[in-house]
Amino acid sequence: MTQPTAFGRKLPKNDSERDDATPGAAGKWVTCVDTAAGRMVAWATNGRTDRDGRIYRAGLNHPDPDGITLQQVGQAIHNVTGLNLVVPIAWTWSNVSSWLMAGNGLIGIGKYSTLPPADRFQDAADFDHGLFFCYRSLSSGVRTYDALNPDTFKYGKWLNAGHVRAFLDSGADAQGHYQVAYVPLQHL
Repeated sequence: MTQPTAFGRKLPKNDSERDDATPGAAGKWVTCVDTAAGRMVAWATNGRTDRDGRIYRAGLNHPDPDGITLQQVGQAIHNVTGLNLVVPIAWTWSNVSSWLMAGNGLIGIGKYSTLPPADRFQDAADFDHGLFFCYRSLSSGVRTYDALNPDTFKYGKWLNAGHVRAFLDSGADAQGHYQVAYVPLQHL
C-alpha cells in the first residue's frame, strides 16, 4: 500500500503504547503522551524522524513511571530530536479547529471516557489520555492517532469533530483553555 498523504505530507503509521515497557509502571500503559509526541514529530518532519513513543520516554532526564505532562514531553522531544514543542497559552476550540484545518497537527490531553465507546480501544476509560490530531476535514472529522490502538499498520482513525471537542473540553483548565501542544512543521 502506498503511504497516504495530506497537505503534501506523509501520514505517519499508528504507534501503540501497548509495546512500551515503562520501568516502574508495573506493566501499565502510561506512554500515551510520548506516543502522541512521536506521531506529532513524524508529521512535522514529514516522516524523516519517526520514532516509537518509548524512545521519547527514554529521552527524559528523569524517567517517570506514570503519564507525563506536555512540558515533560517537550523536554524529551528536544533531548531526542533537537526540535521544540510549543505549548500555546489559552487555546480553545476555535484555535484548535483552525489550526487543524490548516493541517498543522496537535497533541491534546483529555478524559478518555469522553470519547464514545466505539471510538475507544478499551472499555476502562476513566483516565487522562494523550492523542495526536493530525488534521481536520469538514466532511470527515479529525484524523486522530490513539496510542491504545494496537493496529500499527494503519494511518490514524477519523473521529467526529464534536467528539474531539468534548475530549479537549474535558482536559481544559478552569478558564476553558485546552492542554495542547505542537512541533512546528518542518520543510517538506
